[in-house]
Amino acid sequence: MLRLESGIVQRVIKQKPGMQLVEVLLTSSGHLGQAISYSAEKYAAGDELLLNTTAVRLSLGTGGYHIVVGKILADGAADLYPSSWGHIMKMRYSPWQMAVDAVEEQNSPYHSLFTDEQASLEGTPVLIGELHSLLPTVAGAIREAAPSWRIVYVMPDGASLPIGLSQQVAHLKSQGLVSSTVTTGHAWGGDWESVNIYNGLLAARLTAKADIIVCLLGPGVAGTGTPLGFSGMQLAEVIHAVSLLGGIPFFIPRVSFSDTRERHRGVSHHTLTLLRKFTLRPVLMPVPIWGDERDDRIASQLTEIHKQAGHILLRRAAPSQAQLEKLEGLYDLQLSTMGRSWREDPAPFQAAILAAELAVKSAGAAVSGGRSGFAEPDTLAALALFLTRNGE
Repeated sequence: MLRLESGIVQRVIKQKPGMQLVEVLLTSSGHLGQAISYSAEKYAAGDELLLNTTAVRLSLGTGGYHIVVGKILADGAADLYPSSWGHIMKMRYSPWQMAVDAVEEQNSPYHSLFTDEQASLEGTPVLIGELHSLLPTVAGAIREAAPSWRIVYVMPDGASLPIGLSQQVAHLKSQGLVSSTVTTGHAWGGDWESVNIYNGLLAARLTAKADIIVCLLGPGVAGTGTPLGFSGMQLAEVIHAVSLLGGIPFFIPRVSFSDTRERHRGVSHHTLTLLRKFTLRPVLMPVPIWGDERDDRIASQLTEIHKQAGHILLRRAAPSQAQLEKLEGLYDLQLSTMGRSWREDPAPFQAAILAAELAVKSAGAAVSGGRSGFAEPDTLAALALFLTRNGE
Protein backbone atom coordinates (compact mmCIF):
# COMPACT_ATOMS: atom_id res chain seq x y z
CA MET A 1 0.00 0.00 0.00
CA LEU A 2 1.28 3.47 -0.94
CA ARG A 3 -1.49 6.04 -0.63
CA LEU A 4 -1.04 9.56 -2.00
CA GLU A 5 -3.55 12.37 -1.47
CA SER A 6 -3.63 16.11 -1.88
CA GLY A 7 -4.29 18.49 0.99
CA ILE A 8 -4.50 22.21 1.71
CA VAL A 9 -2.37 23.74 4.48
CA GLN A 10 -4.57 25.31 7.17
CA ARG A 11 -1.84 26.51 9.52
CA VAL A 12 1.75 25.91 10.59
CA ILE A 13 1.85 24.04 13.92
CA LYS A 14 5.59 23.75 14.54
CA GLN A 15 8.82 24.57 12.77
CA LYS A 16 12.44 23.74 13.60
CA PRO A 17 15.60 23.05 11.59
CA GLY A 18 14.95 20.07 9.35
CA MET A 19 11.25 19.74 10.12
CA GLN A 20 7.93 21.53 9.69
CA LEU A 21 4.58 20.33 11.05
CA VAL A 22 1.42 21.68 9.39
CA GLU A 23 -2.31 21.13 9.70
CA VAL A 24 -3.86 20.01 6.42
CA LEU A 25 -7.35 19.53 5.05
CA LEU A 26 -7.50 16.41 2.87
CA THR A 27 -9.06 17.25 -0.48
CA SER A 28 -10.69 13.85 -1.02
CA SER A 29 -12.34 13.39 2.38
CA GLY A 30 -12.45 16.81 4.02
CA HIS A 31 -10.72 15.39 7.10
CA LEU A 32 -8.24 17.49 9.08
CA GLY A 33 -4.87 15.96 9.85
CA GLN A 34 -1.28 16.81 10.61
CA ALA A 35 1.52 16.47 8.05
CA ILE A 36 5.25 16.51 8.64
CA SER A 37 7.84 17.80 6.16
CA TYR A 38 11.61 17.34 6.17
CA SER A 39 12.47 19.43 3.11
CA ALA A 40 14.02 22.88 2.81
CA GLU A 41 10.74 24.07 1.27
CA LYS A 42 8.52 25.88 3.78
CA TYR A 43 4.75 25.94 3.59
CA ALA A 44 2.05 28.42 4.53
CA ALA A 45 -1.74 28.48 4.80
CA GLY A 46 -3.35 27.91 1.40
CA ASP A 47 -0.52 25.85 -0.12
CA GLU A 48 -1.66 22.66 -1.85
CA LEU A 49 0.52 19.68 -0.96
CA LEU A 50 0.97 16.13 -2.16
CA LEU A 51 0.86 13.86 0.91
CA ASN A 52 1.78 10.27 1.69
CA THR A 53 -1.10 9.18 3.93
CA THR A 54 -0.26 5.47 4.12
CA ALA A 55 0.82 5.19 7.77
CA VAL A 56 -2.17 7.11 9.12
CA ARG A 57 -4.53 5.00 7.00
CA LEU A 58 -2.99 1.90 8.58
CA SER A 59 -3.10 3.45 12.08
CA LEU A 60 0.63 2.88 12.55
CA GLY A 61 2.58 4.40 15.41
CA THR A 62 4.02 7.34 13.53
CA GLY A 63 2.51 10.07 15.70
CA GLY A 64 -0.56 10.30 13.47
CA TYR A 65 1.28 12.27 10.79
CA HIS A 66 0.95 12.30 7.06
CA ILE A 67 4.25 12.85 5.22
CA VAL A 68 4.65 15.80 2.85
CA VAL A 69 6.03 14.85 -0.56
CA GLY A 70 6.08 18.45 -1.77
CA LYS A 71 4.05 21.39 -2.96
CA ILE A 72 1.84 20.86 -5.99
CA LEU A 73 3.34 23.33 -8.47
CA ALA A 74 1.40 24.95 -11.26
CA ASP A 75 4.65 25.34 -13.17
CA GLY A 76 8.39 25.51 -12.55
CA ALA A 77 10.55 23.34 -10.29
CA ALA A 78 11.90 23.29 -6.73
CA ASP A 79 15.00 21.88 -5.01
CA LEU A 80 13.69 20.49 -1.75
CA TYR A 81 17.07 19.32 -0.38
CA PRO A 82 19.89 21.56 -1.67
CA SER A 83 23.43 20.14 -1.66
CA SER A 84 26.89 21.51 -2.43
CA TRP A 85 29.02 18.69 -3.83
CA GLY A 86 26.72 15.72 -3.44
CA HIS A 87 26.44 12.95 -6.01
CA ILE A 88 25.62 10.16 -3.55
CA MET A 89 21.97 9.18 -3.67
CA LYS A 90 20.02 8.19 -0.58
CA MET A 91 16.66 6.41 -0.79
CA ARG A 92 17.98 5.25 -4.17
CA TYR A 93 15.52 4.55 -6.97
CA SER A 94 12.54 5.38 -4.79
CA PRO A 95 10.32 8.31 -5.83
CA TRP A 96 12.05 10.34 -3.09
CA GLN A 97 15.69 9.69 -3.98
CA MET A 98 17.93 12.67 -3.22
CA ALA A 99 21.58 13.64 -3.68
CA VAL A 100 23.37 14.37 -0.39
CA ASP A 101 26.78 15.79 0.47
CA ALA A 102 28.38 12.52 1.58
CA VAL A 103 31.45 13.30 3.65
CA GLU A 104 33.63 10.66 1.98
CA GLU A 105 32.77 11.09 -1.72
CA GLN A 106 35.33 12.26 -4.26
CA ASN A 107 34.17 15.88 -4.46
CA SER A 108 34.00 16.27 -0.69
CA PRO A 109 36.65 18.52 0.89
CA TYR A 110 37.05 15.76 3.49
CA HIS A 111 37.62 12.95 0.99
CA SER A 112 41.31 12.52 1.81
CA LEU A 113 40.54 11.69 5.44
CA PHE A 114 38.79 8.53 4.30
CA THR A 115 41.34 7.24 1.80
CA ASP A 116 43.66 5.97 4.54
CA GLU A 117 42.97 2.27 5.08
CA GLN A 118 44.45 2.60 8.56
CA ALA A 119 41.99 5.29 9.66
CA SER A 120 40.86 4.47 13.19
CA LEU A 121 38.57 5.52 15.99
CA GLU A 122 41.71 5.53 18.16
CA GLY A 123 40.06 4.12 21.23
CA THR A 124 37.07 6.47 21.18
CA PRO A 125 34.29 5.12 23.43
CA VAL A 126 31.08 4.39 21.51
CA LEU A 127 27.76 3.89 23.31
CA ILE A 128 25.51 1.53 21.35
CA GLY A 129 21.84 0.89 22.00
CA GLU A 130 18.44 0.16 20.53
CA LEU A 131 16.11 2.78 22.03
CA HIS A 132 16.29 6.29 20.61
CA SER A 133 14.31 7.56 23.60
CA LEU A 134 17.36 6.98 25.83
CA LEU A 135 19.45 9.52 23.89
CA PRO A 136 18.62 12.45 26.23
CA THR A 137 19.59 10.38 29.29
CA VAL A 138 22.87 9.27 27.72
CA ALA A 139 23.80 12.74 26.50
CA GLY A 140 22.90 14.39 29.80
CA ALA A 141 24.90 11.84 31.82
CA ILE A 142 27.94 12.30 29.58
CA ARG A 143 27.75 16.08 29.92
CA GLU A 144 27.60 15.75 33.71
CA ALA A 145 30.62 13.45 33.76
CA ALA A 146 32.68 15.26 31.09
CA PRO A 147 31.45 18.86 30.59
CA SER A 148 33.95 19.74 27.86
CA TRP A 149 33.58 16.61 25.71
CA ARG A 150 32.17 16.78 22.21
CA ILE A 151 29.26 14.33 21.95
CA VAL A 152 28.46 13.20 18.41
CA TYR A 153 25.32 11.22 17.63
CA VAL A 154 25.51 8.70 14.77
CA MET A 155 22.13 7.51 13.44
CA PRO A 156 22.01 4.29 11.38
CA ASP A 157 19.19 3.60 8.94
CA GLY A 158 17.46 0.76 10.80
CA ALA A 159 14.49 2.87 11.91
CA SER A 160 13.53 6.44 10.95
CA LEU A 161 15.39 7.66 7.86
CA PRO A 162 15.01 11.45 8.32
CA ILE A 163 16.76 12.60 11.49
CA GLY A 164 14.40 15.58 11.47
CA LEU A 165 11.72 13.33 12.96
CA SER A 166 13.63 13.21 16.25
CA GLN A 167 12.48 15.84 18.71
CA GLN A 168 15.22 14.64 21.06
CA VAL A 169 18.03 15.45 18.63
CA ALA A 170 16.73 18.95 17.96
CA HIS A 171 16.36 19.67 21.68
CA LEU A 172 19.75 18.21 22.63
CA LYS A 173 21.50 20.30 19.97
CA SER A 174 19.70 23.44 21.14
CA GLN A 175 20.86 22.69 24.70
CA GLY A 176 24.44 22.12 23.55
CA LEU A 177 24.42 18.51 24.71
CA VAL A 178 24.97 17.03 21.25
CA SER A 179 27.66 18.79 19.24
CA SER A 180 26.80 17.35 15.85
CA THR A 181 25.10 14.43 14.11
CA VAL A 182 25.97 11.90 11.40
CA THR A 183 23.36 10.03 9.36
CA THR A 184 24.51 6.80 7.70
CA GLY A 185 23.26 4.48 4.98
CA HIS A 186 19.89 5.73 3.76
CA ALA A 187 19.26 7.81 6.88
CA TRP A 188 19.62 11.49 6.05
CA GLY A 189 19.51 15.03 7.43
CA GLY A 190 22.48 14.92 9.81
CA ASP A 191 25.17 17.58 9.98
CA TRP A 192 27.32 15.01 8.20
CA GLU A 193 26.12 12.38 5.71
CA SER A 194 27.88 9.08 5.10
CA VAL A 195 27.45 6.09 2.81
CA ASN A 196 27.61 3.47 5.57
CA ILE A 197 28.08 2.94 9.31
CA TYR A 198 31.84 2.42 8.99
CA ASN A 199 32.58 5.80 7.45
CA GLY A 200 29.81 7.31 9.56
CA LEU A 201 31.70 6.36 12.73
CA LEU A 202 34.97 7.60 11.25
CA ALA A 203 33.25 10.86 10.28
CA ALA A 204 32.15 11.32 13.89
CA ARG A 205 35.78 11.06 14.97
CA LEU A 206 37.67 12.63 12.05
CA THR A 207 35.38 15.43 10.88
CA ALA A 208 33.06 16.06 13.83
CA LYS A 209 35.97 15.66 16.31
CA ALA A 210 34.03 13.47 18.74
CA ASP A 211 35.40 12.76 22.20
CA ILE A 212 32.63 10.21 22.58
CA ILE A 213 30.16 8.75 20.08
CA VAL A 214 26.56 7.73 20.76
CA CYS A 215 25.04 5.33 18.22
CA LEU A 216 21.39 4.57 18.93
CA LEU A 217 18.79 3.66 16.35
CA GLY A 218 16.50 6.47 15.23
CA PRO A 219 12.87 6.77 16.36
CA GLY A 220 10.34 4.26 15.05
CA VAL A 221 11.96 0.86 15.60
CA ALA A 222 9.94 -2.17 14.49
CA GLY A 223 9.25 -5.45 16.26
CA THR A 224 7.29 -8.50 15.14
CA GLY A 225 7.18 -10.77 18.18
CA THR A 226 9.60 -13.16 16.47
CA PRO A 227 13.16 -13.99 17.59
CA LEU A 228 14.93 -12.07 14.82
CA GLY A 229 12.31 -9.71 13.42
CA PHE A 230 13.25 -6.45 15.14
CA SER A 231 15.18 -3.36 14.13
CA GLY A 232 17.80 -3.79 16.84
CA MET A 233 19.43 -6.65 14.94
CA GLN A 234 21.25 -3.95 12.96
CA LEU A 235 23.30 -3.22 16.06
CA ALA A 236 25.37 -6.36 15.44
CA GLU A 237 26.89 -4.58 12.45
CA VAL A 238 27.44 -1.45 14.55
CA ILE A 239 29.29 -3.47 17.21
CA HIS A 240 31.48 -5.10 14.57
CA ALA A 241 32.22 -1.74 12.94
CA VAL A 242 33.18 -0.08 16.23
CA SER A 243 35.36 -3.00 17.22
CA LEU A 244 37.16 -3.39 13.89
CA LEU A 245 37.73 0.35 13.59
CA GLY A 246 39.43 0.48 16.97
CA GLY A 247 36.70 2.02 19.11
CA ILE A 248 35.55 0.82 22.53
CA PRO A 249 32.03 -0.66 22.25
CA PHE A 250 29.85 -0.02 25.31
CA PHE A 251 26.48 -1.70 24.87
CA ILE A 252 23.43 -0.29 26.66
CA PRO A 253 21.15 -3.23 27.51
CA ARG A 254 17.42 -2.84 27.01
CA VAL A 255 16.10 -3.33 30.53
CA SER A 256 12.60 -2.96 31.99
CA PHE A 257 10.61 -4.15 34.97
CA SER A 258 7.37 -2.44 33.96
CA ASP A 259 6.87 -3.85 30.46
CA THR A 260 3.85 -6.15 30.46
CA ARG A 261 5.40 -8.36 27.78
CA GLU A 262 7.36 -11.20 29.33
CA ARG A 263 9.97 -11.19 26.54
CA HIS A 264 10.92 -7.63 27.49
CA ARG A 265 11.00 -8.00 31.30
CA GLY A 266 14.38 -7.81 32.94
CA VAL A 267 16.82 -7.82 30.04
CA SER A 268 14.84 -7.75 26.79
CA HIS A 269 15.14 -10.66 24.41
CA HIS A 270 16.30 -8.07 21.85
CA THR A 271 19.52 -7.61 23.84
CA LEU A 272 19.88 -11.30 24.67
CA THR A 273 19.31 -12.50 21.09
CA LEU A 274 21.75 -10.00 19.66
CA LEU A 275 24.60 -10.62 22.11
CA ARG A 276 24.29 -14.37 22.57
CA LYS A 277 24.50 -15.38 18.94
CA PHE A 278 24.88 -12.61 16.39
CA THR A 279 27.78 -10.48 17.59
CA LEU A 280 31.17 -11.84 16.63
CA ARG A 281 33.17 -9.32 18.67
CA PRO A 282 32.93 -8.69 22.44
CA VAL A 283 31.43 -5.62 24.09
CA LEU A 284 31.57 -4.02 27.50
CA MET A 285 28.02 -4.10 28.91
CA PRO A 286 27.24 -2.14 32.08
CA VAL A 287 24.62 -3.91 34.22
CA PRO A 288 22.90 -2.08 37.11
CA ILE A 289 22.67 -3.75 40.53
CA TRP A 290 19.66 -2.87 42.68
CA GLY A 291 20.20 -5.19 45.64
CA ASP A 292 16.83 -6.92 45.32
CA GLU A 293 15.02 -9.61 43.33
CA ARG A 294 15.63 -7.73 40.07
CA ASP A 295 19.28 -8.71 40.27
CA ASP A 296 18.40 -12.42 40.40
CA ARG A 297 16.30 -12.21 37.25
CA ILE A 298 18.99 -10.36 35.32
CA ALA A 299 21.75 -12.68 36.56
CA SER A 300 19.86 -15.72 35.32
CA GLN A 301 19.20 -14.06 31.95
CA LEU A 302 22.86 -13.14 31.43
CA THR A 303 24.35 -16.46 32.51
CA GLU A 304 25.55 -17.45 29.04
CA ILE A 305 26.47 -14.00 27.69
CA HIS A 306 30.12 -14.16 28.68
CA LYS A 307 30.58 -17.85 27.99
CA GLN A 308 29.13 -17.80 24.50
CA ALA A 309 30.42 -14.52 23.11
CA GLY A 310 33.07 -13.25 25.49
CA HIS A 311 31.14 -10.12 26.41
CA ILE A 312 32.33 -8.43 29.60
CA LEU A 313 29.66 -7.48 32.12
CA LEU A 314 30.34 -4.43 34.28
CA ARG A 315 28.05 -4.98 37.28
CA ARG A 316 27.77 -1.76 39.26
CA ALA A 317 25.32 -0.15 41.67
CA ALA A 318 22.34 1.34 39.84
CA PRO A 319 22.44 5.14 39.59
CA SER A 320 19.92 6.75 41.92
CA GLN A 321 16.56 8.07 40.82
CA ALA A 322 17.72 11.42 42.18
CA GLN A 323 20.23 11.51 39.30
CA LEU A 324 17.40 11.09 36.82
CA GLU A 325 15.42 13.89 38.43
CA LYS A 326 18.50 16.12 38.33
CA LEU A 327 19.18 15.42 34.65
CA GLU A 328 15.58 16.04 33.70
CA GLY A 329 15.54 19.43 35.39
CA LEU A 330 19.07 20.52 34.55
CA TYR A 331 18.71 20.14 30.80
CA ASP A 332 14.92 20.44 30.43
CA LEU A 333 14.67 16.83 29.26
CA GLN A 334 11.55 14.71 28.92
CA LEU A 335 12.76 11.30 30.02
CA SER A 336 10.37 8.60 28.84
CA THR A 337 10.67 5.39 26.88
CA MET A 338 8.12 2.99 25.44
CA GLY A 339 5.38 5.30 26.73
CA ARG A 340 6.63 5.23 30.35
CA SER A 341 8.37 7.96 32.33
CA TRP A 342 11.45 7.28 34.46
CA ARG A 343 9.22 7.42 37.55
CA GLU A 344 7.14 4.55 36.17
CA ASP A 345 10.11 2.51 34.95
CA PRO A 346 13.51 3.82 36.11
CA ALA A 347 15.51 0.73 35.07
CA PRO A 348 16.20 1.58 31.39
CA PHE A 349 17.34 5.08 32.31
CA GLN A 350 19.56 3.83 35.11
CA ALA A 351 21.21 1.42 32.67
CA ALA A 352 21.78 4.30 30.24
CA ILE A 353 23.35 6.56 32.91
CA LEU A 354 25.62 3.76 34.10
CA ALA A 355 26.82 3.06 30.56
CA ALA A 356 27.52 6.75 29.94
CA GLU A 357 29.45 7.17 33.18
CA LEU A 358 31.62 4.09 32.64
CA ALA A 359 32.31 5.04 29.01
CA VAL A 360 33.62 8.43 30.15
CA LYS A 361 35.74 6.89 32.90
CA SER A 362 37.26 4.39 30.47
CA ALA A 363 39.06 7.27 28.74
CA GLY A 364 41.47 7.42 31.67
CA ALA A 365 42.79 3.92 31.03
CA ALA A 366 46.26 3.48 29.57
CA VAL A 367 45.51 1.11 26.70
CA SER A 368 47.37 0.56 23.49
CA GLY A 369 46.54 -1.10 20.24
CA GLY A 370 46.54 -0.78 16.51
CA ARG A 371 43.64 -0.18 14.20
CA SER A 372 41.44 -2.72 15.97
CA GLY A 373 43.59 -3.42 19.02
CA PHE A 374 41.54 -1.21 21.29
CA ALA A 375 38.60 -3.58 21.09
CA GLU A 376 40.47 -6.86 21.36
CA PRO A 377 39.18 -9.11 24.18
CA ASP A 378 42.34 -8.65 26.26
CA THR A 379 42.10 -4.88 25.99
CA LEU A 380 38.43 -4.86 26.99
CA ALA A 381 39.30 -7.06 29.96
CA ALA A 382 42.03 -4.60 30.92
CA LEU A 383 39.56 -1.74 30.69
CA ALA A 384 37.11 -3.60 32.91
CA LEU A 385 39.90 -4.15 35.46
CA PHE A 386 40.85 -0.46 35.27
CA LEU A 387 37.27 0.59 36.01
CA THR A 388 37.13 -1.84 38.94
CA ARG A 389 40.36 -0.56 40.45
CA ASN A 390 39.35 3.06 40.11
CA GLY A 391 36.44 3.16 42.49
CA GLU A 392 33.92 1.34 40.37
